[in-house]
Amino acid sequence: MKWKKHDRRSMVGVFREMFLAGISILCVSTVIAGQPPDGAALVGNETCLSCHEEMGEAFEKTVHGVVFSAEGTKGALTCESCHGPGSAHAEESDPELIFNPAGQNQFGGRDLCVACHNTANFDNWAFSTHHTGDVNCSDCHRIHTETEMAVKKAIPELCYDCHSDIRAAFFMPSHHPVKEGKVECLDCHGIHGGGGRLTQDNSGRELCFSCHPEKEGPFVYEHAPVMEDCNICHTPHGSVANNLLSQNEPVLCLNCHAMHFHATIDGVEGAFTVPHNPSRNGVSTADGWKKGMLTKCTQCHSEIHGSDMPSQAISTSGNALTR
Repeated sequence: MKWKKHDRRSMVGVFREMFLAGISILCVSTVIAGQPPDGAALVGNETCLSCHEEMGEAFEKTVHGVVFSAEGTKGALTCESCHGPGSAHAEESDPELIFNPAGQNQFGGRDLCVACHNTANFDNWAFSTHHTGDVNCSDCHRIHTETEMAVKKAIPELCYDCHSDIRAAFFMPSHHPVKEGKVECLDCHGIHGGGGRLTQDNSGRELCFSCHPEKEGPFVYEHAPVMEDCNICHTPHGSVANNLLSQNEPVLCLNCHAMHFHATIDGVEGAFTVPHNPSRNGVSTADGWKKGMLTKCTQCHSEIHGSDMPSQAISTSGNALTR
């Protein structure tokens, strides 16, 4: 599930459906994730709040708190649904005698959370880089805090805590407008599952086309890298080259294409004339061809993503992508 800014207002409703469906799972969730000492019994919210009153007041304003107090669930979901039976903890006031999801590794804390958060959005969590990187839910989420999506801090600052290299990329001359507030990490990344890139869609190419549909085609004359993966030419976060290119032209193009043969020919040294068009008379150098053919490929091959128009040169048909 991809949360956009315009539909986050429906989060409470979606959470309510998930929690209603997960009530029976929550009842046994403490067995999955670990539990207090044998013989500990349920004591109810009132006992918990007698010591944790401030936390209880804050929790009521969170997404979880709103769902817990919703009609049909009130009384069925308590503090002990996540923390386990609290009698031993209440008697001894020992934090070691109560289950604390925030103190678990990615296995102990995760199982408790996915008992309710079991939608398709979390299907690939076990194979995600966040999970295999020993990231626990509580590393990013603070359940008792009144914040959007219960995160510890706003995105992208939360992501930057671990991904400092990505933060630096957004300060490159060419970058996606994340620091300007027009795009955020969740627009591209499904942080709870997926492959190494954690992209929202099945491939990075399809994800790019969701914002750049004019680059998709279909075209009569296609550029092969566009049909394979945008990241062959582009780096998604930031680059010193224009248009998020991984290298400047013509170096990027020459990784796949041989240079035009004109670039290897010595140019005319000195003045030259053009009899049929004297306005083009000028002065050339031995490196004239190189300067003309090894500057910026897209000056001529402007339709680099694909074209429906044949090129002016018959020999290349439309594959030169010049118009």
